[in-house]
Amino acid sequence: MNCNSLRKSVFGAVTGITDPIVTGQQGSRMIPVTHQQAKTPQFRCDKQTPRHCGYSVLELVFVMALVAVMMTLVVPALSTTLAQGRVVTASHDMMADLQTARFTAISRQQVVVVCPSIDGDSCANSSRWEDGWILFVDHDADRRRSSGEPRILVHGALPDDIQLRFRRPHRLFYRPDGSAWPNGHFRFCSKSRKAKPRAVIIYRTGRNRVSDQAPGRRKIACTE
Repeated sequence: MNCNSLRKSVFGAVTGITDPIVTGQQGSRMIPVTHQQAKTPQFRCDKQTPRHCGYSVLELVFVMALVAVMMTLVVPALSTTLAQGRVVTASHDMMADLQTARFTAISRQQVVVVCPSIDGDSCANSSRWEDGWILFVDHDADRRRSSGEPRILVHGALPDDIQLRFRRPHRLFYRPDGSAWPNGHFRFCSKSRKAKPRAVIIYRTGRNRVSDQAPGRRKIACTE
């Protein structure tokens, strides 16, 4: 074994590198690779490499400022989306309840009244439909719920941000033929004005629909 072969064998046994010879323009030469250099490089935090230790104060301030700007953009949009969702849900609830009242009037061949209610038991002499409403069979045709008149449905109060209004006399009823009196439209409005208003339009035939406009393509009036 010559001298170069012996050096190659010893180098391979120590470093695990079997071929440390690199050929270049100057001929073959030995690469002085140590055992520690043959391993995967390990970064350590010291004074010469301060960026490996963490973030600077300036970087943290920049990130916090960026987060603050993003929050000012995202939070209002999210609040508007949630408010609109509440208005949409409330209008769909009312439309479904009116359809239930009409179906019950036809199937039972009796008058069914829909009126605002605070306690869920009797009609309230109020324009505040957002406090809740009830459906009941009106046996004596006085448009008021008497003891013994069965309730069909009770809907609780709407979220605080919603205002719900209907025309006078602040109640309506369905006849056995499915027709309704009076016709008109419910107005669902956001008190904070974060959501677009919606209307549930009721026709004399008893049918209803949801719209973002009042009858006649008029703007929905969000007033008392």
